[in-house]
Amino acid sequence: MQIKQDQMDIHHKLEYYTRLVYRTILDTMDPVTGLFASTLTNMTDHAWVRDNVYAVHAIWGLSLAYHKRTELEEDRRKAYELDQ
Repeated sequence: MQIKQDQMDIHHKLEYYTRLVYRTILDTMDPVTGLFASTLTNMTDHAWVRDNVYAVHAIWGLSLAYHKRTELEEDRRKAYELDQ
């Protein structure tokens, strides 16, 4: 399947945002509760509702972007992973 240059550019941008989301949001997620710890204060054992809502919105938006691009199997897998 021949992929156009603009599709590859979009794919690279999505990969950039995926790395950014993993590095800033998903790496701080608690494996037991699924909540995102507050990293701005010294209280890393606390999770704020507002911060969790913003984090989930960012992940959901990235998932929607991957769902919009379903030409590649890799994009389908990434969308499924972000949906979980």
